[in-house]
Amino acid sequence: MRSFFFDRMTTAVLALALVVPFSAARAETDCESLDIALDSAAGLSKRSCDTGSFTGGGPSHTAEGIVASDGMSFFVIRHAVAGVRTYFTRLDTRALIDQGETFAKVEDWTAAPGGNGFAVARFKGRMTGTSDLPLACFGFSRFSGHVASTTGFRHLLYGFYCTALDDQVSDADVRRLIDAIKFSFE
Repeated sequence: MRSFFFDRMTTAVLALALVVPFSAARAETDCESLDIALDSAAGLSKRSCDTGSFTGGGPSHTAEGIVASDGMSFFVIRHAVAGVRTYFTRLDTRALIDQGETFAKVEDWTAAPGGNGFAVARFKGRMTGTSDLPLACFGFSRFSGHVASTTGFRHLLYGFYCTALDDQVSDADVRRLIDAIKFSFE
């Protein structure tokens, strides 16, 4: 059973790069150097972080991310900053999750408690390239730094959390994990 969940976790971490397609490779970096952080209250012991700068073929932006996990759960947090003369148009959380290739199927999408400006929703996620067993997940997004005279934003903070331990992520766990996301921009 442990091998099954380890394989799913490995697939999730590899699929992270496809949450929202970027035009260049990201470089692994020290988590302390990011503008985002995951507080220890999240309770996930393994962490890896990456950064990248992207131009050409579309709007320029920089991006950074955290992937945190334990044996049965993983948390993916991405932060993108719009480049010069660019901005992000607000999308709902479902659209951001659907843009990636992490999940082969998303079902049972329902609102969940947010806080701190985050839009949050629970869902069952069936990961691409794995068995058809659903994971209990929630997705989140937060747009900030409105760009004057536009409908866009400078910052996009988004991601998802999934676990194989529960049938649904509880309200208390959603609140605890959203509260564990820290950022130093704005």
